[in-house]
Amino acid sequence: MNAERMRQLAEAYGADKRRWPQSERAAAEGFVVADPAQAERLMFDARQTDAALDASARPMVSNALRDAVIASAMAAGLSPKKAKMVWDRLMLWAGAGWAVAACAGVIAGANLTLHMTADARADAVLYQAQMVAVDDTEVLG
Repeated sequence: MNAERMRQLAEAYGADKRRWPQSERAAAEGFVVADPAQAERLMFDARQTDAALDASARPMVSNALRDAVIASAMAAGLSPKKAKMVWDRLMLWAGAGWAVAACAGVIAGANLTLHMTADARADAVLYQAQMVAVDDTEVLG
């Protein structure tokens, strides 16, 4: 296992390794032992994403929409059981869409914050440099 694969798994399945494929768990634990600092950074990001997804609102769908989707699936020749599977998959994709939107918001917010604070720090340093220069000329003058 390398850092890139660990990142892919953390992004795909989250920080809880119980959700990871069984075949990958032992290798991931080996990576944690081999490079604990890198593993912690990767898992920190995954925990942040998990927390954002857990905090996001669950989509609410009316019973009328649910019944209409199931009725249209049955009209297309699907059995009630398969029609329910269609509904379940539709809800899974809707939830995945919300999850992707939440992740994109967290990532965009983190990136914007980093750029804004860097600009503010640079402005503060330049301002302090100007103040020192003004003070120096007054003392010397």
